[in-house]
Amino acid sequence: MKNNKPKESLTQNTKNRENNPGINSYIKNNIKDKKSVTYLTGIVSPNLAENRSFLDDAFNCEKNFDLVVRDFKVKIEDRFINAFLVFYDGLANKEFINRDILSPLMTKGLDYTPKGKDLEEIIYQCMISQAPNSKIREMQTVIELVSFGNCAVFVDGCNCAFVADIKGWSMRSVGKPISESVLTGPQEAFCETVMVNIALVRKILKDPNLIAENIPVGTKSKTPCALMYINGITNTSLVKEARRRLSQINIDYIFSSADIEMLIEDSTVFPLPQLLKTERPDRAAAQLSDGKVVIIVQGSPFVLILPATASDLVETSEDNYVRIAEANFMRLIRLIGCFLALLLPGFFVALMLYHHESIPTDLLFAIASSREQMPFPLVLELVVMILAFELIKEASIRVPEPIGSTLGIVGGLILGQSAVSANIASPLLIIIVSIAALGAFAAPSTSISRAISVLQFLFIFLGGVAGFLGVALGLFILVLWLAQSHSFGVPYLSTGQNTDSPFFIFPIWRRELRPKNLNPQTSKKQPHISRKWKDGEK
Repeated sequence: MKNNKPKESLTQNTKNRENNPGINSYIKNNIKDKKSVTYLTGIVSPNLAENRSFLDDAFNCEKNFDLVVRDFKVKIEDRFINAFLVFYDGLANKEFINRDILSPLMTKGLDYTPKGKDLEEIIYQCMISQAPNSKIREMQTVIELVSFGNCAVFVDGCNCAFVADIKGWSMRSVGKPISESVLTGPQEAFCETVMVNIALVRKILKDPNLIAENIPVGTKSKTPCALMYINGITNTSLVKEARRRLSQINIDYIFSSADIEMLIEDSTVFPLPQLLKTERPDRAAAQLSDGKVVIIVQGSPFVLILPATASDLVETSEDNYVRIAEANFMRLIRLIGCFLALLLPGFFVALMLYHHESIPTDLLFAIASSREQMPFPLVLELVVMILAFELIKEASIRVPEPIGSTLGIVGGLILGQSAVSANIASPLLIIIVSIAALGAFAAPSTSISRAISVLQFLFIFLGGVAGFLGVALGLFILVLWLAQSHSFGVPYLSTGQNTDSPFFIFPIWRRELRPKNLNPQTSKKQPHISRKWKDGEK
């Protein structure tokens, strides 16, 4: 039997290697000692020495001082079987390794051998006490799991590796939202660990139909990405399209959700975000309940929500935690701020250069007198002041936190006052730039704020070239562009039936249906009469 087993395994390994070209290229590019893989051709060998030789070359054990390879013996009755384990120090939890792997295998052992079970089943079912434990037969999968913080155990005579999920790296705990902070509502934010983020969403929804598929992205990094949706609600076509785009990303390394966003969005030149980014678990859970898809990426505290429409971009988490009148008022203020940031500088240029008749006579004389000593054209002054403000904004983000706010206030005041005193910019121009900046800060997210900051230069140019006609033409083209754009097959300007409009928020008891543009499997969210106590009063 012992002489026949290697031949059978060799045949099996060869067939596996023929069906798995990925391991061929891996061996060709990474394994130096080709003799050590004569027998081991993609599947874990029952020969412990060949497994050790393969991993020594694959992990460059001579150079990687943080890679730990520990030889030991497994005690079963009166015999001892050679074994070794491999893990990265700093990624795996050494306390769990000593307690749940080495101690049961080396010291406790087994006093008797269960009948009807081979060595592989004995070790897997009876000896290793670590709960997240799996048997892996492909060597490439073992390498990927060890590189992600798992511990792999190889035992002589077993043609599989026992991989225990004992990640122990340092990670940031769940903290408060920074870019989406609210006065009312939950104060939890996503962190950089994908499993913790999934748990935060599950804690809110508590739905067994909530699915979290693992789709590793990156040919070398194998970054875990969780594709989350609610089975029975989310449109299956939307899920398939999201899965297809994720699985067909061909890039070596993925570092954050921003990389995923740029790789799966419909258009790279579209000015507005085509996927929502949020750091709030409650917002992600609410979008899932509407029939959307959420993508969580390991190493990123921001998750992606798709598809995104224009009505989603004006929504903030604060809208769901205040009364309807307050929410509608705040949304109106945000919309006004966005329009001012986008169009006010262009309208100001058009008004000053081409449409003097629209300005009251007294104000026109005051503006003309203030601009008598200005050495530069109006458009150049405006662009320079906006760029100066953007410079202050970027600097205040990069400097240490204790002096960041001071730099923004003092830098803005000194720069504006100095520009006016030196006759480089007029006071009215400083007011226009300040109002536009405040409007950009009122945008619901930093992505929209940055997009508006870029687009306002286009409207300044159009206003300087053709006046109100140029601004109107630019706005018309922008609306046409938005109207013909799609996000994962959903029209960008579409709004769902019986849901919040871009301008008004409906009371929660009127939100009976999920967004119609998503084509959910279950369109009804709640019955027509959700406030039964009102029926009782009648």
